[in-house]
Amino acid sequence: MAQPSTIDSAAKRAKLAPNKNPYWHGISGGRGGVSLGYRKPARGPGSWVAKLVLDGKRSEERLTLADDPGAGSGALSYPAAVTAAIQWAKARLASIENAEADDTAVRAPTVRSAVETYIAARADRAAAAGRDAGSRLSKHVLSDSEFAEAPMARLSAAAIQAWRRRLTKELAPTTVNRLLNDLRAALNASTDLHRRSLPPSTAAEIKSGTKAISAASDARKQVLPDAEIRRLVDASFAVDGSGDFGRLVLVMAATGARFSQVARITVADVQVARSRIMVPPSQKGRAGKRPTPIAVPVGADVVGRLQPVLCGRRGHEPLLLHWYKKQTGPAEWERVDRRPWASASAAIRQWAAARDIAAAPADTVMLCLRHSSIVRALSAGVPVRLVAALHDTSVGMIEAHYSAYIVDATEEIARRAVTPLAPTEATPLRPVSEVAA
Repeated sequence: MAQPSTIDSAAKRAKLAPNKNPYWHGISGGRGGVSLGYRKPARGPGSWVAKLVLDGKRSEERLTLADDPGAGSGALSYPAAVTAAIQWAKARLASIENAEADDTAVRAPTVRSAVETYIAARADRAAAAGRDAGSRLSKHVLSDSEFAEAPMARLSAAAIQAWRRRLTKELAPTTVNRLLNDLRAALNASTDLHRRSLPPSTAAEIKSGTKAISAASDARKQVLPDAEIRRLVDASFAVDGSGDFGRLVLVMAATGARFSQVARITVADVQVARSRIMVPPSQKGRAGKRPTPIAVPVGADVVGRLQPVLCGRRGHEPLLLHWYKKQTGPAEWERVDRRPWASASAAIRQWAAARDIAAAPADTVMLCLRHSSIVRALSAGVPVRLVAALHDTSVGMIEAHYSAYIVDATEEIARRAVTPLAPTEATPLRPVSEVAA
């Protein structure tokens, strides 16, 4: 941006090099407000240009000629051009605000519009996650017409809580919290988009109304001994002759990663020479950020059982595939092609079969592989911060859900530093003759 001294007089403007882009100077609000520009042609007088930047959107318009030599009548001096630019910006701003007001009047945001927009955005980012969130929100939010049709402008914490009381009591606390997370994200996105037309208190009402309910952590009952984890892995290979499901469970158990992360591992992510897997991080809260893979060490046995899907394949291909089947009759299925795992629901039947073979508790879920991996690391004395990093979560989350295991692990580490401090009783000396006797 040019300094005032370069464009505020004809003599100074004459020294500027010809340029098709204007020499800009902010006159109100700096780069994010109103600017006056001077466009210097190769020959003849230059011209004034006004610019307005609002919410990241840019508007420009040529005003008139500058009072350079040969400009003739109607040319504006620098002070007059500043006044003209400000007047143009005010008119342009009023036009934008009127257009937004008309648009808001026609399409006043509601809870329904917020949720539908959110579902579409989730589906664009990840089809499987979009379907999952869409199913949950459609069933429990959009089906409640009283809540769904509520205008965002009048949304309150009380209205959200009234909807929560109408939810079926059969929903588990963790399911309710997942639903609240999706709803909060949808409402916050709509609040940000329509912030000019919504009350300032809307965000606070959403935060208060969608607070998570207290759900006792089920991490402890889902933590299995290493022997049981090995039985589940072996059973997973047994239920699927192709080994596809077995390799999925094996990688989840070895890395402690979420299903969505494991599904995105590529062939190149398995670094055989270094006995580690580069696990893609979760996509939560990382919009616009380049993900950094997490290097997770694994045993030689894990690498060995992955060899069949490593040989002869290109590095960018998904590591874990499975057969996609199409139903051709009442009880007939036909293999179509091999595809990456889309969601955990695609493995529900195989997990149930493996669980039965391994004689695991009936309520054991695949997430037990992650819980067990975290506890295994804590029990081995791995620092909490490193455990959190390896499992793509926060120290706070580890402390909140695995505090008992942290206490056990740190107590064992602290016990190694215990030094005898109490004075020991002196051993009385006895004559040699008495010892010999």
